[in-house]
Amino acid sequence: MNLIHRALRFFIKPVSQLSSAKKIALSFAVVIFVGSLLLSLPISQVPTSDATYFDHLFIAVSAVCVTGLWVESIFDTYNILGQIVMMLLIQIGGLGLMTFISLIYFRIGQNVRMRDQVAVSGALNNSSLNDISNWLGKIFRYTFIIEGIGALVFATYFIPEYGIGHGTFLSIFMAVSAFCNAGFDPLSNSSMIALQTQPVINWCIIALIILGGIGFSVWFDVTNQFKNFDRSRPKFALKNAIRHLQPHTKLALKMTFLIITLGTLLFLAFEWHNTGTIGEMSIGNKVMTAVFQTVTMRTAGFASIDYTLAHPVSILIFVVTMFIGGSPGGTAGGLKTTTFALVLMLAIAEIRQKEYINFDKHTIPAKLLRQAFVIFLLYTTILIISSGLILTFDPKVDFLYILFESISAFATVGVTANLTPTLSLASQIILMALMFMGRIGPMTMFLSLLPSKQDKNRDIKYTSTNILIG
Repeated sequence: MNLIHRALRFFIKPVSQLSSAKKIALSFAVVIFVGSLLLSLPISQVPTSDATYFDHLFIAVSAVCVTGLWVESIFDTYNILGQIVMMLLIQIGGLGLMTFISLIYFRIGQNVRMRDQVAVSGALNNSSLNDISNWLGKIFRYTFIIEGIGALVFATYFIPEYGIGHGTFLSIFMAVSAFCNAGFDPLSNSSMIALQTQPVINWCIIALIILGGIGFSVWFDVTNQFKNFDRSRPKFALKNAIRHLQPHTKLALKMTFLIITLGTLLFLAFEWHNTGTIGEMSIGNKVMTAVFQTVTMRTAGFASIDYTLAHPVSILIFVVTMFIGGSPGGTAGGLKTTTFALVLMLAIAEIRQKEYINFDKHTIPAKLLRQAFVIFLLYTTILIISSGLILTFDPKVDFLYILFESISAFATVGVTANLTPTLSLASQIILMALMFMGRIGPMTMFLSLLPSKQDKNRDIKYTSTNILIG
């Protein structure tokens, strides 16, 4: 234990004075660099691999940022050892390196400094520092239980198909990748297209993606409310439990349900007769594929159709779905469901000329609304600039597919219209930057670039003035 403590102190002490944003960014950068080195080792690759270090770096960024884009085929590049390294990178990227280090620190009985606890809470979107050790423990416990159950479900298909050894590995890899919303799979170069009509695989992935992307705080709130469920009065107990859920939980669940339902219906409406996607499927498979695609677009990245064959309007709907993303505090990326909801409520309130914005009989603070709008503005600006740059470096590519690729990287989704490996080196570097910013969050990225010491006297209030708008 003393040796572990000294090792942790050796790595933590040099960065202990950094801001929370810098610590979050640095932790992901370190894991990416180490991962790229491990993936570039000959023992991690198949003998026929001709991947360069840049290719390994790109894949390491994509794995740690739980995205799923690649410039070299995972299936044709890495052996079992390389795929194990990727699985570990996905798991660490999904939960965060600082989360792992802090949990180890707590478990060996060492105190974690307050600023480090703040950094960990910020990385996982936790607003409270109360009993953070128990909170981290619950995250890991729930994560591995859910991934374990997912692996068992996958095993019912993969073990009979691939044998007990390789089938077990595939089951674990797929469970980790789906729960962490990564979108990687070592099955083939066409993602889940070959398995698009396998109900066990599809519905298990859907469940894992939703559980991973709904947010840890939602998990704990729901489980706490239903822990003392009164079975003798189920209808009353259910209403009581729902009524006492936190406003954040209600908003996240409502937005998730709305996006999945609306996205599924729109996908079915536009692709029902498209023989390139779901036109020739049975009704049950059409519905399953529609749900799968809508859920995976909320930052998971598994593909069960060829996006180059989908209607342009469907691609545009996917772009919007990816832009919104999952919920805060989980393994998903994107703008986040609650952030989008707050910006939408702010716009509606301004149109109706209301001074206060309320939800679930609570008034939302103006500061929180401003933060949501700033994140929305940053997100939109970065997406427009990056798409414009990629269009500059690859002018022959259809802009709709460039926008699709950009938001896929920035929202850490990982779907592609077979575009990533064909882009120029400059465009691939932009995608790497988008994945990194998307994983740690644009606000965190900008804060990490600011000087550590800020002038506290800059927040000055002058006399009011009027600016014409609209």
